[in-house]
Amino acid sequence: MNENMKELVFDGLGVMYCLAVVVMVAVIVAMVVDFLSGWRKARLRGDEHTSYAASRSLTKFLIYEGILLIGVCIDTMVHFVWAMLMDGSYFVPLMTIVWGIILCLVEAWSVKEKADRKQRKRMDAAATALAQILDKETVLEILRTRMKSEVGSGISDRTLLENENLE
Repeated sequence: MNENMKELVFDGLGVMYCLAVVVMVAVIVAMVVDFLSGWRKARLRGDEHTSYAASRSLTKFLIYEGILLIGVCIDTMVHFVWAMLMDGSYFVPLMTIVWGIILCLVEAWSVKEKADRKQRKRMDAAATALAQILDKETVLEILRTRMKSEVGSGISDRTLLENENLE
């Protein structure tokens, strides 16, 4: 490599690494938004906060940032190959940006999907538990008792009888 080419290649690496760091920070920000969103939704549902959930986030962080670092390594290799073979340069960390975009989209989807899935799961469990506890006769008995207690507060006996005949 001539002196001009070395300067071009290594100046390009600086730009590429700066852009890669921006992508990595963007993924971290997306993960923090996902984590805080999940935490808030869990608090609203009354879930307890466990270190298991936090450790999953740490594992996800290591995986995602590891993938991005691998992307930087691939970009660096492609950069050198491109510079040597084509007598040009490659300043854009393409693989890092592609993986960064994919991971940010995964995080964006995760913000909504996890909470919705947990909420549906809880609603299904609650409906199943209610169905097991309350059969038709139990519900009717509760309604009869409630209606009888309301007779003194303005509901006529006729209304009560009409409602019982609907059974």
